[in-house]
Amino acid sequence: KHARARAAVACGVDLVLELPLPWAMASAGDFARGGVKLLHALGSVDCLCFGSEGADIARLRQVAALLRRPELDLLIREELEQGVGYALARQRAAQRLAGEDLPELERRNDILALEYLLALEGCGSGMEPAALPRCGDYPPASALRRRADFLSALPASAAEVFREEARQGRGPVRMEALEGAVLARLRCLEEDDWARVPDAAEGLEKRLMRLSRSACSMEQLVREATTKRYPAARVRRMLMAAFLGLEGGVARQEPGYLRLLAMNGRGREALRDAKPTLPLITKPARGKNDPVFRLEARACGLYALGFPDRQQRAGDRDWKQTPFIADGD
Repeated sequence: KHARARAAVACGVDLVLELPLPWAMASAGDFARGGVKLLHALGSVDCLCFGSEGADIARLRQVAALLRRPELDLLIREELEQGVGYALARQRAAQRLAGEDLPELERRNDILALEYLLALEGCGSGMEPAALPRCGDYPPASALRRRADFLSALPASAAEVFREEARQGRGPVRMEALEGAVLARLRCLEEDDWARVPDAAEGLEKRLMRLSRSACSMEQLVREATTKRYPAARVRRMLMAAFLGLEGGVARQEPGYLRLLAMNGRGREALRDAKPTLPLITKPARGKNDPVFRLEARACGLYALGFPDRQQRAGDRDWKQTPFIADGD
Protein backbone atom coordinates (compact mmCIF):
# COMPACT_ATOMS: atom_id res chain seq x y z
CA LYS A 1 0.00 0.00 0.00
CA HIS A 2 2.89 2.39 0.71
CA ALA A 3 4.37 1.80 -2.75
CA ARG A 4 0.96 2.30 -4.36
CA ALA A 5 0.54 5.56 -2.43
CA ARG A 6 3.94 6.79 -3.69
CA ALA A 7 2.97 5.80 -7.23
CA ALA A 8 -0.29 7.74 -6.94
CA VAL A 9 1.54 10.89 -5.83
CA ALA A 10 4.06 10.42 -8.65
CA CYS A 11 1.10 10.47 -11.07
CA GLY A 12 -0.38 13.71 -9.73
CA VAL A 13 -2.43 12.74 -6.69
CA ASP A 14 -1.94 15.29 -3.91
CA LEU A 15 -3.03 13.37 -0.82
CA VAL A 16 -3.46 9.64 -0.13
CA LEU A 17 -5.35 8.35 2.91
CA GLU A 18 -5.61 4.71 3.91
CA LEU A 19 -8.87 2.79 3.67
CA PRO A 20 -8.33 0.32 6.54
CA LEU A 21 -8.49 -3.42 6.01
CA PRO A 22 -12.10 -4.12 7.13
CA TRP A 23 -13.44 -1.72 4.48
CA ALA A 24 -10.79 -2.33 1.82
CA MET A 25 -11.64 -6.07 1.87
CA ALA A 26 -15.41 -5.63 2.10
CA SER A 27 -18.14 -6.01 -0.48
CA ALA A 28 -19.03 -2.97 -2.57
CA GLY A 29 -21.49 -1.47 -0.09
CA ASP A 30 -19.18 -1.49 2.93
CA PHE A 31 -16.19 -0.53 0.76
CA ALA A 32 -18.06 2.56 -0.42
CA ARG A 33 -19.34 3.45 3.06
CA GLY A 34 -15.84 3.25 4.50
CA GLY A 35 -14.36 5.53 1.85
CA VAL A 36 -17.19 8.06 2.01
CA LYS A 37 -17.10 8.23 5.81
CA LEU A 38 -13.34 8.82 5.84
CA LEU A 39 -13.57 11.63 3.29
CA HIS A 40 -16.55 13.11 5.12
CA ALA A 41 -14.53 13.00 8.35
CA LEU A 42 -11.72 14.98 6.70
CA GLY A 43 -14.08 17.94 6.84
CA SER A 44 -12.96 19.69 3.67
CA VAL A 45 -13.99 17.49 0.71
CA ASP A 46 -16.75 18.95 -1.47
CA CYS A 47 -16.76 16.50 -4.40
CA LEU A 48 -16.49 12.71 -4.67
CA CYS A 49 -15.27 11.47 -8.06
CA PHE A 50 -15.56 7.86 -9.19
CA GLY A 51 -15.29 5.88 -12.40
CA SER A 52 -18.43 4.78 -14.22
CA GLU A 53 -19.13 2.96 -17.46
CA GLY A 54 -22.27 4.99 -18.10
CA ALA A 55 -21.05 8.22 -16.45
CA ASP A 56 -24.64 9.49 -16.32
CA ILE A 57 -25.04 10.86 -12.80
CA ALA A 58 -28.76 11.59 -13.25
CA ARG A 59 -29.42 8.02 -14.31
CA LEU A 60 -27.30 6.66 -11.46
CA ARG A 61 -29.30 8.75 -9.00
CA GLN A 62 -32.52 7.25 -10.36
CA VAL A 63 -31.27 3.70 -9.91
CA ALA A 64 -29.91 4.49 -6.43
CA ALA A 65 -33.34 5.82 -5.43
CA LEU A 66 -34.84 2.57 -6.68
CA LEU A 67 -32.44 0.57 -4.51
CA ARG A 68 -33.66 2.49 -1.44
CA ARG A 69 -37.29 1.50 -1.92
CA PRO A 70 -38.42 -0.75 0.97
CA GLU A 71 -40.39 -3.15 -1.23
CA LEU A 72 -37.17 -4.19 -2.97
CA ASP A 73 -36.12 -6.41 -0.04
CA LEU A 74 -39.06 -8.77 -0.50
CA LEU A 75 -38.36 -9.09 -4.22
CA ILE A 76 -34.69 -9.84 -3.49
CA ARG A 77 -35.66 -12.62 -1.10
CA GLU A 78 -37.90 -14.12 -3.77
CA GLU A 79 -35.02 -14.11 -6.25
CA LEU A 80 -32.61 -15.60 -3.71
CA GLU A 81 -35.00 -18.53 -3.34
CA GLN A 82 -34.21 -19.37 -6.96
CA GLY A 83 -30.65 -20.25 -5.91
CA VAL A 84 -28.80 -17.28 -7.43
CA GLY A 85 -26.25 -15.07 -5.69
CA TYR A 86 -27.15 -11.78 -4.03
CA ALA A 87 -25.86 -9.50 -6.81
CA LEU A 88 -27.96 -11.18 -9.49
CA ALA A 89 -30.93 -11.42 -7.15
CA ARG A 90 -30.78 -7.66 -6.50
CA GLN A 91 -30.45 -6.90 -10.20
CA ARG A 92 -33.45 -9.05 -11.11
CA ALA A 93 -35.52 -7.66 -8.24
CA ALA A 94 -34.70 -4.06 -9.15
CA GLN A 95 -35.56 -4.69 -12.79
CA ARG A 96 -38.92 -6.14 -11.76
CA LEU A 97 -39.56 -3.05 -9.68
CA ALA A 98 -38.42 -0.67 -12.41
CA GLY A 99 -40.12 -2.51 -15.26
CA GLU A 100 -36.99 -2.17 -17.40
CA ASP A 101 -33.46 -3.48 -17.79
CA LEU A 102 -30.88 -1.91 -15.49
CA PRO A 103 -27.41 -2.37 -17.01
CA GLU A 104 -26.02 -0.22 -14.19
CA LEU A 105 -26.42 -3.26 -11.93
CA GLU A 106 -24.30 -5.41 -14.26
CA ARG A 107 -21.28 -3.15 -14.77
CA ARG A 108 -18.72 -3.28 -11.96
CA ASN A 109 -17.87 0.43 -11.84
CA ASP A 110 -21.51 1.47 -12.05
CA ILE A 111 -22.32 -0.93 -9.20
CA LEU A 112 -19.72 0.77 -7.03
CA ALA A 113 -20.91 4.19 -8.18
CA LEU A 114 -24.40 3.34 -6.95
CA GLU A 115 -22.98 2.31 -3.59
CA TYR A 116 -21.14 5.64 -3.34
CA LEU A 117 -24.43 7.48 -3.92
CA LEU A 118 -26.17 5.37 -1.28
CA ALA A 119 -23.30 5.97 1.15
CA LEU A 120 -23.34 9.74 0.58
CA GLU A 121 -27.01 9.88 1.48
CA GLY A 122 -26.60 7.43 4.34
CA CYS A 123 -24.05 9.57 6.17
CA GLY A 124 -25.69 12.89 5.28
CA SER A 125 -22.63 14.14 3.44
CA GLY A 126 -22.72 17.31 1.41
CA MET A 127 -20.12 16.02 -1.04
CA GLU A 128 -21.28 16.32 -4.62
CA PRO A 129 -20.86 13.12 -6.67
CA ALA A 130 -19.13 13.27 -10.05
CA ALA A 131 -19.11 10.26 -12.40
CA LEU A 132 -16.02 10.04 -14.61
CA PRO A 133 -16.34 7.91 -17.78
CA ARG A 134 -14.21 4.80 -18.08
CA CYS A 135 -12.09 5.28 -21.19
CA GLY A 136 -12.35 2.60 -23.87
CA ASP A 137 -11.59 -0.99 -22.99
CA TYR A 138 -8.89 -0.32 -20.40
CA PRO A 139 -8.80 -3.45 -18.23
CA PRO A 140 -9.45 -3.49 -14.49
CA ALA A 141 -6.51 -3.59 -12.09
CA SER A 142 -7.03 -7.28 -11.32
CA ALA A 143 -6.62 -8.15 -15.01
CA LEU A 144 -3.55 -5.93 -15.33
CA ARG A 145 -1.83 -7.62 -12.40
CA ARG A 146 -2.17 -11.00 -14.11
CA ARG A 147 -0.21 -9.77 -17.12
CA ALA A 148 3.51 -10.50 -17.20
CA ASP A 149 4.14 -7.06 -18.73
CA PHE A 150 1.68 -5.13 -16.57
CA LEU A 151 4.20 -2.38 -15.77
CA SER A 152 4.18 -1.37 -19.44
CA ALA A 153 0.50 -0.44 -19.09
CA LEU A 154 1.22 2.01 -16.26
CA PRO A 155 2.44 5.61 -16.42
CA ALA A 156 6.24 5.66 -16.41
CA SER A 157 6.48 7.37 -13.01
CA ALA A 158 4.27 4.74 -11.37
CA ALA A 159 6.05 1.86 -13.09
CA GLU A 160 9.38 3.09 -11.74
CA VAL A 161 8.08 2.95 -8.16
CA PHE A 162 7.16 -0.71 -8.60
CA ARG A 163 10.42 -1.52 -10.38
CA GLU A 164 12.28 -0.13 -7.38
CA GLU A 165 10.16 -2.29 -5.08
CA ALA A 166 11.14 -5.31 -7.17
CA ARG A 167 14.82 -4.33 -7.03
CA GLN A 168 14.56 -4.16 -3.23
CA GLY A 169 12.96 -7.62 -3.12
CA ARG A 170 9.55 -6.35 -2.01
CA GLY A 171 7.58 -7.51 -5.02
CA PRO A 172 5.81 -8.77 -6.88
CA VAL A 173 3.85 -10.62 -4.21
CA ARG A 174 1.77 -13.51 -5.53
CA MET A 175 -0.59 -15.89 -3.80
CA GLU A 176 1.72 -18.81 -4.57
CA ALA A 177 4.31 -17.33 -2.20
CA LEU A 178 1.81 -17.21 0.67
CA GLU A 179 -0.21 -20.31 -0.16
CA GLY A 180 1.35 -22.57 2.46
CA ALA A 181 0.89 -19.98 5.21
CA VAL A 182 -2.72 -19.32 4.22
CA LEU A 183 -3.69 -22.98 4.06
CA ALA A 184 -1.92 -23.70 7.35
CA ARG A 185 -3.86 -20.95 9.08
CA LEU A 186 -7.19 -22.01 7.55
CA ARG A 187 -6.70 -25.64 8.60
CA CYS A 188 -6.18 -24.55 12.22
CA LEU A 189 -9.53 -22.75 12.40
CA GLU A 190 -12.48 -24.35 14.15
CA GLU A 191 -16.16 -24.00 13.37
CA ASP A 192 -16.61 -21.07 15.78
CA ASP A 193 -13.75 -19.22 14.08
CA TRP A 194 -15.34 -19.64 10.65
CA ALA A 195 -18.72 -18.49 11.99
CA ARG A 196 -17.18 -15.09 12.86
CA VAL A 197 -15.82 -14.47 9.36
CA PRO A 198 -17.53 -11.70 7.33
CA ASP A 199 -20.23 -12.99 4.95
CA ALA A 200 -20.55 -16.26 6.90
CA ALA A 201 -24.10 -17.43 6.26
CA GLU A 202 -26.18 -20.26 4.85
CA GLY A 203 -23.55 -22.84 5.73
CA LEU A 204 -20.90 -21.42 3.39
CA GLU A 205 -18.48 -21.12 6.31
CA LYS A 206 -18.83 -24.86 7.02
CA ARG A 207 -18.22 -25.60 3.37
CA LEU A 208 -15.04 -23.53 3.42
CA MET A 209 -13.82 -25.20 6.61
CA ARG A 210 -14.28 -28.63 5.07
CA LEU A 211 -12.69 -27.74 1.75
CA SER A 212 -9.75 -25.93 3.37
CA ARG A 213 -8.75 -29.24 4.97
CA SER A 214 -8.84 -31.19 1.72
CA ALA A 215 -7.76 -28.72 -0.97
CA CYS A 216 -4.13 -28.88 -2.07
CA SER A 217 -3.98 -25.28 -3.30
CA MET A 218 -5.80 -21.99 -2.96
CA GLU A 219 -6.84 -22.20 -6.59
CA GLN A 220 -8.47 -25.58 -5.97
CA LEU A 221 -10.10 -24.33 -2.77
CA VAL A 222 -11.67 -21.31 -4.49
CA ARG A 223 -12.75 -23.37 -7.50
CA GLU A 224 -14.46 -26.07 -5.44
CA ALA A 225 -16.16 -23.57 -3.12
CA THR A 226 -17.51 -21.38 -5.92
CA THR A 227 -21.10 -21.97 -7.01
CA LYS A 228 -23.81 -20.02 -8.80
CA ARG A 229 -24.98 -18.76 -5.41
CA TYR A 230 -21.51 -18.16 -3.94
CA PRO A 231 -19.31 -16.35 -6.50
CA ALA A 232 -15.53 -16.59 -6.44
CA ALA A 233 -15.15 -12.99 -5.24
CA ARG A 234 -17.15 -13.71 -2.08
CA VAL A 235 -15.24 -16.95 -1.48
CA ARG A 236 -11.86 -15.20 -1.82
CA ARG A 237 -12.91 -12.41 0.55
CA MET A 238 -13.98 -14.92 3.18
CA LEU A 239 -10.80 -16.97 2.87
CA MET A 240 -8.53 -13.95 3.19
CA ALA A 241 -10.60 -12.57 6.08
CA ALA A 242 -10.24 -15.90 7.88
CA PHE A 243 -6.49 -15.91 7.26
CA LEU A 244 -6.04 -12.34 8.50
CA GLY A 245 -8.31 -12.68 11.53
CA LEU A 246 -10.94 -10.21 10.31
CA GLU A 247 -14.32 -10.76 11.94
CA GLY A 248 -17.76 -9.93 10.60
CA GLY A 249 -19.47 -6.71 11.56
CA VAL A 250 -16.33 -4.55 11.79
CA ALA A 251 -16.94 -2.95 8.39
CA ARG A 252 -20.42 -1.93 9.55
CA GLN A 253 -18.88 0.22 12.26
CA GLU A 254 -17.49 3.72 11.90
CA PRO A 255 -13.79 4.11 10.96
CA GLY A 256 -11.91 5.36 14.00
CA TYR A 257 -9.03 7.29 12.43
CA LEU A 258 -7.58 8.90 9.32
CA ARG A 259 -4.15 7.64 8.32
CA LEU A 260 -1.93 9.61 5.98
CA LEU A 261 0.06 7.46 3.52
CA ALA A 262 1.50 10.03 1.10
CA MET A 263 1.20 13.63 -0.05
CA ASN A 264 2.92 16.42 -1.99
CA GLY A 265 3.03 20.17 -1.36
CA ARG A 266 -0.55 20.74 -2.44
CA GLY A 267 -1.63 17.83 -0.26
CA ARG A 268 0.07 19.46 2.72
CA GLU A 269 -1.94 22.64 2.04
CA ALA A 270 -5.15 20.62 1.74
CA LEU A 271 -4.41 18.94 5.04
CA ARG A 272 -3.90 22.32 6.71
CA ASP A 273 -7.34 23.39 5.45
CA ALA A 274 -9.00 20.19 6.68
CA LYS A 275 -11.20 20.07 9.75
CA PRO A 276 -10.99 16.39 10.65
CA THR A 277 -13.50 14.87 13.02
CA LEU A 278 -11.34 11.75 13.48
CA PRO A 279 -7.75 11.49 14.78
CA LEU A 280 -5.23 12.01 11.98
CA ILE A 281 -2.42 9.46 12.26
CA THR A 282 0.94 10.37 10.74
CA LYS A 283 3.09 8.32 13.12
CA PRO A 284 2.14 4.63 13.38
CA ALA A 285 2.77 4.53 17.16
CA ARG A 286 -0.31 6.74 17.61
CA GLY A 287 -2.49 3.89 16.37
CA LYS A 288 -1.33 1.31 18.88
CA ASN A 289 -4.51 1.51 20.95
CA ASP A 290 -6.88 1.15 17.99
CA PRO A 291 -7.84 -2.51 17.28
CA VAL A 292 -8.40 -1.83 13.57
CA PHE A 293 -4.97 -0.20 13.25
CA ARG A 294 -3.40 -3.21 14.94
CA LEU A 295 -5.29 -5.53 12.60
CA GLU A 296 -4.05 -3.50 9.62
CA ALA A 297 -0.44 -3.68 10.81
CA ARG A 298 -0.71 -7.43 11.40
CA ALA A 299 -2.08 -7.94 7.90
CA CYS A 300 0.85 -5.99 6.45
CA GLY A 301 3.23 -8.21 8.38
CA LEU A 302 1.61 -11.32 6.91
CA TYR A 303 1.72 -9.80 3.43
CA ALA A 304 5.47 -9.27 3.84
CA LEU A 305 5.91 -13.05 4.04
CA GLY A 306 5.33 -13.05 0.29
CA PHE A 307 8.30 -10.76 -0.49
CA PRO A 308 10.86 -12.46 -2.75
CA ASP A 309 13.77 -11.28 -0.54
CA ARG A 310 13.72 -13.06 2.81
CA GLN A 311 15.54 -10.13 4.45
CA GLN A 312 12.55 -7.91 3.68
CA ARG A 313 9.98 -10.10 5.44
CA ALA A 314 9.99 -8.44 8.86
CA GLY A 315 6.53 -8.34 10.36
CA ASP A 316 6.74 -4.88 11.92
CA ARG A 317 7.16 -2.87 8.72
CA ASP A 318 3.85 -1.05 9.05
CA TRP A 319 4.77 0.14 12.55
CA LYS A 320 7.91 1.81 11.17
CA GLN A 321 6.60 3.26 7.90
CA THR A 322 5.97 7.02 7.98
CA PRO A 323 4.08 8.91 5.24
CA PHE A 324 5.82 9.59 1.94
CA ILE A 325 6.22 13.36 1.40
CA ALA A 326 7.06 14.37 -2.16
CA ASP A 327 9.25 17.39 -2.82
CA GLY A 328 7.69 20.41 -4.50
CA ASP A 329 4.08 20.62 -5.70
